[in-house]
Amino acid sequence: MIIQFTVENFLSFKEPATLSLAASALKEKQTRSDEIVFELEGTNLSLLKSAVIYGANASGKSNLVKAL
Repeated sequence: MIIQFTVENFLSFKEPATLSLAASALKEKQTRSDEIVFELEGTNLSLLKSAVIYGANASGKSNLVKAL
């Protein structure tokens, strides 16, 4: 299980870039958070079930996947 991934000095990533799957606090109006996050047992940590990587052409999306 990946909680946080940092890449540096790989292909187009010269400076550190971090992909975090830790969930931030939800707004009170949002409901059904169990569909997008789950609680990691034994900790006080909520994790996202999925993530989306998007950006302009030649911004490093494919290089991030290669680094994973």
